[in-house]
Amino acid sequence: MTIQGILIGLGCVVVLSSAARVKKFPSYVEKCHQSDVEFSTCILKAIQLVKPHLKTGIPEFRLPKMDPLVLPEVGIDAGAGFIAKFENVEIYDADKFVIRRFDINLDQNKIKFDLTFPHIRIKAHYSIFGKVLFFNLDGSGPADGNITDCRVIATVNGERYFNQDKQHMKLSEIVIEDMNFGNPNFHFYELFRNNPELTEQTNRILNANMEELLNDLRPTVEQTIGKTVLEFIGRVFARFSIEELFPK
Repeated sequence: MTIQGILIGLGCVVVLSSAARVKKFPSYVEKCHQSDVEFSTCILKAIQLVKPHLKTGIPEFRLPKMDPLVLPEVGIDAGAGFIAKFENVEIYDADKFVIRRFDINLDQNKIKFDLTFPHIRIKAHYSIFGKVLFFNLDGSGPADGNITDCRVIATVNGERYFNQDKQHMKLSEIVIEDMNFGNPNFHFYELFRNNPELTEQTNRILNANMEELLNDLRPTVEQTIGKTVLEFIGRVFARFSIEELFPK
């Protein structure tokens, strides 16, 4: 091969590599312009258009599929000797949320949202050690739960940074202002491996007092949910600059 042929080949490789790195915006979403007087309305419309695609994931946004949304591990350490660990967590129907409010304030680098989840199913493998109500638990096994009408109101705070001369927003903190767990019901299998009757009885008592239990665990649960939300939404803002997401 001649020198000229080698140079042409190298040029093609560079062009193809550059093309592979081009960041594409989903074709089914219209961009919302910062100057739009109906900016918030446009954002809501854009999210509604995105929702049907969340189930299987959105590669352009680097978003994984949300049905199920898989979390490798979730840990809860409520102190006083109570520790719970959930592995291979699968969350179903989280993509079917209902938007009450979703505002983006680019001047203040804030996102405010109010979402309701009509139904969420959670499957995982659990390990629990510690005292719950009047039970001393030390068990592990499959867990299956349902939550209906869960509502989350929160504010996400961000900060600006530059990447290759483009301004991005890093989502650094989430403040959960209110969270209503709705109507939760969980079943922990094999709590007492050699006593299925006691396992069933314990599950009935736990569910009868689930609201109280979740309130006791609220700080840890909110921290876990906040971390998941930050990572999920943060993928979009890390991939695209402010200007790319919201042209002026």
